[in-house]
Amino acid sequence: MKDNNASSTAFTVAQGILFAAKTSKYGGLVNDNVISVSRQILQGSEQGRRRLKQLDSWWFCKLAKLRERVLLPGISLHYVLRKRHIEHLTLNALSEGITQVVVLGAGFDSLCWRLQQDYPKVNFIEIDHPATQEQKVKALEQGATQRQNMHFLAVDFGRQQLQTALTEFEAFDPKRSTLFICEGVLMYLNKKDVNAIFNSIRALTGAGTQFIFSTLEPKDSPRNTVPKILYRHLEKLGEPVLWDIDSHEMQGYLQTHMCQLHSIAGGQELVAQQIKEKLQQKMYQGEYFVHCTFDQ
Repeated sequence: MKDNNASSTAFTVAQGILFAAKTSKYGGLVNDNVISVSRQILQGSEQGRRRLKQLDSWWFCKLAKLRERVLLPGISLHYVLRKRHIEHLTLNALSEGITQVVVLGAGFDSLCWRLQQDYPKVNFIEIDHPATQEQKVKALEQGATQRQNMHFLAVDFGRQQLQTALTEFEAFDPKRSTLFICEGVLMYLNKKDVNAIFNSIRALTGAGTQFIFSTLEPKDSPRNTVPKILYRHLEKLGEPVLWDIDSHEMQGYLQTHMCQLHSIAGGQELVAQQIKEKLQQKMYQGEYFVHCTFDQ
């Protein structure tokens, strides 16, 4: 990602969710509120408006389906399923007493913005690269009012430490029971920076802190069907994949960070959780989601 440009991945995911809502057999999995907020965010920038216009084109949708089938089968549906999975885990955490949610690399995700109204006593903080966050906040300002429990903090994880940034942020309360979410971000950081994220979270809120994050199976794993051409495409966009880890090694990795593993969900698990009938399309494999708690 170029320093002055919003994340291309943020645009792609938001457009992908709207694409699935419009064209997929499983589009009903995307609720109207998600559609509304996602469209509002995209409407706030020139590139976002171009992406929305593409969705109105029959030819674009036809070609997009073909491209998806060839490169990453089911990727737009995967975006939908992963968002729903994270929301389900978040709602469970809130029901169990979590009073602060911190999203790292929030992109154009709508979760906190939607939950701020339903959970006025919960502190919501979104952290993201300045260029991406600026476009999102500007777009959201044109709609519903930002409540006092919704906060935005601009941070470049490649140059700033999470611990320092949050410690200096007045809206952050280290005494609150906290859930951290890091969706689709860690794979773009090197191993040193990933370890720094874990160390920062443990130092900030300590034992009992929950963490939901995603990463990728290694490039040569049979559980990763991402084509090499896509890795090269991400490199050209300035968003290369730098960190991955075999899901079978995740429990051991978490133990080195004094974390207890609760669940791992890859593409097959996301489908099984949310689609009861036989899936009528192919789905790529590679990204998986981890839910854990810091023991100390």
